[in-house]
Amino acid sequence: MPKQINLTSTVIRHHPQFSRLVTIPLDVVAPWNLENTTVIEGTINGVDLGRRSLRRWDDRHCWWIDLPNALCKKANIDTEDVVDLCIQLASEELPFELESLLNKSELVSSRWKAMTVAQQRMLREEIYAAKSTEARVRRAAKHLL
Repeated sequence: MPKQINLTSTVIRHHPQFSRLVTIPLDVVAPWNLENTTVIEGTINGVDLGRRSLRRWDDRHCWWIDLPNALCKKANIDTEDVVDLCIQLASEELPFELESLLNKSELVSSRWKAMTVAQQRMLREEIYAAKSTEARVRRAAKHLL
């Protein structure tokens, strides 16, 4: 399985109210054996993407990555631009603050285990997105205590 995938794609936007996005053909990420939304990291035109969700778009038979306005400005990209992507699967390790909370409380651990894989992924990413340790602890506690 390739650790990193490099490809070229075109930035698209379906409506001015929606974020821009890039699509990735099914066969390009086929070696990763993905079945559902997966967190990736990488770059777009050399600019860090951060942790982004790679989602399946069944109608178009491809995967797609959301490109928020702030990222488009930072990477100086717009709709219809051709971009170079370098992506890899992101670590699925839990943030330290979440791991610590899970180890300290049986109640928290049982609530975590009761979540679906998608719910766990969304909470993990929300906690990772916090900039400070205090905010990560607060987010973990908010959802699990």
